[in-house]
Amino acid sequence: MPAAARTAPLLERAVLGLLAAYLLAQCFSLPVLAAGPSWALWPTLPDLLVWAALGCALLYHRPPGAAWRPVGWGLALLVALAFCSFGLLFVMRDARLASAVPFGLFQLYKLVQALAVFGMVSRLPLRPTVLARWGRAALPAFVVMVVSIAWTYFSPALPRALGQVLPHGAGVSGPWESYYLHNEPGLGMVGYNHGYVALQVTLLSAAVLMLRPRSSNVWVLGAALAACFLSGSRAGLAGCLLFALLEWRRLPVRAGLLLALLGVAGLAAAPWLDQQLGGLAARQSTLLEAGNSGNLAGRSEIWHSYFQAFAEDPYRLLVGSGFGSAINNNSNAHSTPIQVLYETGVAGVVALGLLFWALFGQLRARRTLRAGVALNLLVGLALTALTQETFYPNSAFSGSLPLLAFVLALALTPERGSAGSSEQ
Repeated sequence: MPAAARTAPLLERAVLGLLAAYLLAQCFSLPVLAAGPSWALWPTLPDLLVWAALGCALLYHRPPGAAWRPVGWGLALLVALAFCSFGLLFVMRDARLASAVPFGLFQLYKLVQALAVFGMVSRLPLRPTVLARWGRAALPAFVVMVVSIAWTYFSPALPRALGQVLPHGAGVSGPWESYYLHNEPGLGMVGYNHGYVALQVTLLSAAVLMLRPRSSNVWVLGAALAACFLSGSRAGLAGCLLFALLEWRRLPVRAGLLLALLGVAGLAAAPWLDQQLGGLAARQSTLLEAGNSGNLAGRSEIWHSYFQAFAEDPYRLLVGSGFGSAINNNSNAHSTPIQVLYETGVAGVVALGLLFWALFGQLRARRTLRAGVALNLLVGLALTALTQETFYPNSAFSGSLPLLAFVLALALTPERGSAGSSEQ
């Protein structure tokens, strides 16, 4: 037997184990090394595990299954376009080129990571035993993530303690200073951006639902909603709520009982909740007044600045301003469609549309529980994309795209048997 044939199973087991560790590490996605040209590229534990898994995966060849190929090619096209768009920075040579380049590099880094995760999952033999093992990693990661969010909402002790041992430093750690020093509530051990925290909770809850299909997971979505509420992200809470409602249609009785139980508990704890969560509840309640521009946290002014940039140079609508160029407007667009259009132009919008067209087509064709969860998840995330860069690799949302790529690749897995049986 050739040496390559003997080592391939060992390498596959190594990749499977590293991806299980990657899921488990989602509860702690703070930077662990001050390595790289900027704070945005400081690696986290999930980052290191992805690169270790990819190093093993590159040592053997296994083609992806038929269900993964259209989506994989669409994602590869998007990555290729992103590299071309990054080169456009040096053609446009805008005034803030020196700042745009590091952000563009970070965005390329995350897109390549997402492509690597999707590619690895699509080439693995995902037998039921493997999925069960991944489920045993995803569940405790989700529980720890939710607990850490609650902990950091009610006490600053955790961020203070972590700030003593993790990479930091005034003037070099950028927004991480707000996590380590300002003790913003509800961030858990996930990141410095509230929207990112809620997004990670929603993504990991979807992974738990997919990996534990025979378990009673009604409580998972309840816990996810509580964590998104405590995170302070209004868009994240709205997206998670829509996802939960779509999922709860499968089990209306259990969902009704859970909501009734939560309602009774809320009434019993009303005085304490009003004292501890009054301000947060007032903030989250503004979701009911989504049409009020005063509740957009300055987004209307940001969007106006982007539309003004388009009006001043309509040519940028076609080709964009370059990958990482949002810094020209002093802020990301806080809207996925506007961000894509500004940085990559119509070409980027078309490429992203083709990717989602292929993805929805494959998910609808699968007709499995996992595919159904993914479709409901994408509907919820699409709602958040209106007011944040849910599907874009900006630095504030750090590791969300690789985790989303993992969840979507998982959703395309056959309901029974391995990915390598009839799919190859």
